[in-house]
Amino acid sequence: MSALLSSDDLNDFITPGVACIKTVDENGGGSDRPQQQVEIEIDGTGQAIEVTKEGSATRLQKASISLADCLACSGCITSAEEVLVAQHSHKEFLNALKEHRDDKLFVASISHQTRASLAAALSISVEDTDRILIKLLVDKLGFSKVVGTGLGRKISLRQMSKGVISERFGDEFERPKLSSTCPGWVMYVEKTHPFLLPHMDRAKSPQQITGLLLKRLAAREYGVKPDQIYHLSIMPCFDKKLEAARTESDSQVDVDCVITPRELVQLLEDERIDVEALLSEAREDPKLWDMSNVYECLAPRNWLKPIDSWLNDEGSASGGYAFHYLKELANHYVTKLGVNEEFLKIQLIQGRNSDIYELELVNTESSESLGKSAVINGFRNIQNMVRKIKQPGKKVLGNARGRIANRRRQRETGKKDSVGTSVDPQKCDLIEVMACPDGCINGGGQISGPSNHISSKEWVNRVLKAYESIPLGTSIDSEELEQWVTKWLDEFTVCDSRLLKTRFRNIEPPKDTTTIALTSTW
Repeated sequence: MSALLSSDDLNDFITPGVACIKTVDENGGGSDRPQQQVEIEIDGTGQAIEVTKEGSATRLQKASISLADCLACSGCITSAEEVLVAQHSHKEFLNALKEHRDDKLFVASISHQTRASLAAALSISVEDTDRILIKLLVDKLGFSKVVGTGLGRKISLRQMSKGVISERFGDEFERPKLSSTCPGWVMYVEKTHPFLLPHMDRAKSPQQITGLLLKRLAAREYGVKPDQIYHLSIMPCFDKKLEAARTESDSQVDVDCVITPRELVQLLEDERIDVEALLSEAREDPKLWDMSNVYECLAPRNWLKPIDSWLNDEGSASGGYAFHYLKELANHYVTKLGVNEEFLKIQLIQGRNSDIYELELVNTESSESLGKSAVINGFRNIQNMVRKIKQPGKKVLGNARGRIANRRRQRETGKKDSVGTSVDPQKCDLIEVMACPDGCINGGGQISGPSNHISSKEWVNRVLKAYESIPLGTSIDSEELEQWVTKWLDEFTVCDSRLLKTRFRNIEPPKDTTTIALTSTW
């Protein structure tokens, strides 16, 4: 487990789990072992031993909890920051690098939020941040390929938007559809509110899509098997470690290790790599002067427009799913239903706080609302949303501070306006849901600002400014993306659900939680 993980860092905490349980498999037992009554005793050294009626004793192996075990359990409903994530830490990555340097090729994918966090912490541009990361990964650590997660994000955005539009214009459409790219939110639904699973959109996240594409293309380029490719993902959130541990339909691993910006800083310290010296080296390296060429060279062969993988998308700093859906919906009205594009406009309706807002596609000629989406960040807001979906029509009151602020705004304006309204899930086609307040730009693994002279909100805004400085990528249109994905699936004989769709599980809660809690030790 990373030493950086601490319950003090949690900003999306709900309630501690009452139990942590795991069924222990017996190694070497097999079906031939006769079933008999045994007793468990503790020997003089404190080790557990199994004693049969005949008196033979067997020392029991120490149980361990893996990341996959956490996903199969229902004993906790907190975010993944306090889960035992020993398989995904910077130390485990360094161990793998030393152990498999000669028999595996190492590749990496880097999220936009990670780059923004590092840029803000180092007070440099995002482009210089990319230079540092590439200098570190390629020259210092020996990585073969490094890509941004932009292509995976574009595929995820397209898949989610296409799916929601298809359902909306189908025979039955039950609002709202809920995004599933935040693993903390997904686990919360699976373990505590399984009635929401039919509402969950199945579009896979950029991390997992990027992992499958990167491993398969790199393996083909180097003439090796995909399991000989080690994929490191650098993400803003500890929850992404749990997402990487979810079992795929073919049992293959698309992401071998996930580390966060904070862990990356710790890695530099452990390896005694001076960041200022690394930046100076990167800036003076002629190979890193033209970053567009660098992005092209470090992507696997046949990667779709590698430069765009490092460019941004419109919408929120969590990927822009709510905005992109309305953008695709507008395109549907124009190309399929003959609506004049000049009259289509996406409007913002601010909610009770900065972590809640709606987007509405409006035909300004007829003043008709053509579709709504929303963004909801943070578990407090999520819990209100869940109650509204569970009890449609019942008014859910916000906290006292929010209600007072809303009344003050109404008094100042002299009327009720769109500012301060609460999101109505029943009227939204899609809701982009993220567990962390402020979304992925404020993920639990992002680097914290200097606490002595800047507030956490100011720091998040500084990171957001760095994120928004990343230019928008506009060279890949939906049709080109669709054709490339179809061709890739055919070439690698992969079914579309393997690349594009995630799976959910309704996890049964433990029956006797009190007994388990009383006997649990940590």
